[in-house]
Amino acid sequence: MAYWVYILRCADGTLYTGTAADVDKRAAVHNRGKGAKYTRSRLPVTVVYRERLPDKGAALRREYSIKQMSRQNKLALMVSYQRKQEWVVKKAAFIGTGNMGGALIEAACKAIGPDQVIITDRDSQRANALAQRLGCTVAADNCAALRAGEYVFLCVKPQVMEGVVKELAPVVAERPGVVLVTIAAGLTIATLRQWLGGADCPVLRIMPNTPAAIGMGMLALTGGPDASEDHYRGVEDILAQAGRVERLAEGQIDAFSAVAGCGPAFLYPFIEALADGGVKVGLPRQQALVYAAQMVLGSAAMVLESGKHPGQLKDEVCSPGGSTIAGVAALEARAFRSAAIEAVEAAYRRTVELGKG
Repeated sequence: MAYWVYILRCADGTLYTGTAADVDKRAAVHNRGKGAKYTRSRLPVTVVYRERLPDKGAALRREYSIKQMSRQNKLALMVSYQRKQEWVVKKAAFIGTGNMGGALIEAACKAIGPDQVIITDRDSQRANALAQRLGCTVAADNCAALRAGEYVFLCVKPQVMEGVVKELAPVVAERPGVVLVTIAAGLTIATLRQWLGGADCPVLRIMPNTPAAIGMGMLALTGGPDASEDHYRGVEDILAQAGRVERLAEGQIDAFSAVAGCGPAFLYPFIEALADGGVKVGLPRQQALVYAAQMVLGSAAMVLESGKHPGQLKDEVCSPGGSTIAGVAALEARAFRSAAIEAVEAAYRRTVELGKG
């Protein structure tokens, strides 16, 4: 059975060499103060080197040879290993490269540079394709990504978040300086801390939307009591190219998600329907789609830049007895605004349900 030799860096900078069948579990034991006496007064410890050997005997022999090395040679061994494994700590690591994760990864690569971004996904082909396009690095697995990142973004679905967090908990214990950032709808910071067990680190939540991929997103940011101003600013720096980032109390995040997070999916069918209407009255399909999308983009910019209430802007377009008010009346007859309100309410209720498991 394969066995491992490892090196721990203690909080005071000293190095400890050991062997184990599972390095992450052994490191977690050290960090609980139950490891070797040598490490108990030097917590926390971090795994900085690991080497796989064919059996325990080979691991013990390799451990002995490493212990005979000078500190300088041990450091050289660690540096060589970290470069080989691409464990040089990067500013941001992303676990999950789906639609939302991919959008944030793209924004992060623009903001801090692809050399400072490492990603991973259970679909390795998808992660490799994204990394090839953006120029960032792919980690071997979730734990490797966590070891390699300063800020680690958990971009997986709420339904699988528990398993991912519990998998990462022993590694979090190795890296007390790491910051976790989750995008999961409905899952509170308290819930994530419960899944982390004894592993402790700052936890923040963001609620993004897919326009973040083109720098026009609307994102909410919140954090627990141990999240410092530096942590907030670190996340904001990484997401600087994603769009507008607003700090909110955690209790407001679910409501925000129902409007800004889910909102693009409410709007796209509306744009498509407007284009369908254009086709019905004689416009070519592609032109109708461009006209509708640009109109929505400009109208949204008017709300933000003019500071006027949407109702006032609507009134400014509607001439007495004109064609615009006729169209508005047709929408009102079919409960257009009521349907939009109900969509937000339904999304909010579902977000709360997801948080309850």
